[in-house]
Amino acid sequence: MKRPHRIIGTMTLLLLAIGVVAAQAEPQFTGAWVLDRSQSQLPAHQHRGHDAQVDPAEVKLVVAQQGTALKVTRTMTMGTREHSMTDSYVADGTDQTRQSYRGNVVTRAAFDGDRLVITRTRTKKGDQSQATRSQESIWTLSPDGNVLTIDTTLHDSRGDRTMKTVYVRS
Repeated sequence: MKRPHRIIGTMTLLLLAIGVVAAQAEPQFTGAWVLDRSQSQLPAHQHRGHDAQVDPAEVKLVVAQQGTALKVTRTMTMGTREHSMTDSYVADGTDQTRQSYRGNVVTRAAFDGDRLVITRTRTKKGDQSQATRSQESIWTLSPDGNVLTIDTTLHDSRGDRTMKTVYVRS
């Protein structure tokens, strides 16, 4: 009678351990995503010198993730014009510094439970001053993994601005 109880107890502990490990695993953002403007809260842009309504760009994300390393390619298509940019992150909480035009950019990415938090601080040196601008983006997945929401807060000399971009898996 003791042996079946031990087996059941061992199996229970094993399942509990697997559940704890699964709960601590990073969310998986890998895939192709398309911006859903109807669910997003985007800033209003004023088109300089244009009175006509401009069709918004189609925005796609392609995310490649291996553990804590992420490569994110954002492609914007407007008519026949297409522009892509790629960012790479190491989501281990360390600062990654790179030089940019007239300054530098410090990026930190880290998993916080079931979300990814990315902070970026850009310091730009002018002729007589220095300007700092930062942004924090929080990435979350829907429970079914088909909706990616990125909540972003921008901080600069004009104050704080927020936006929410919602992507659906394509």
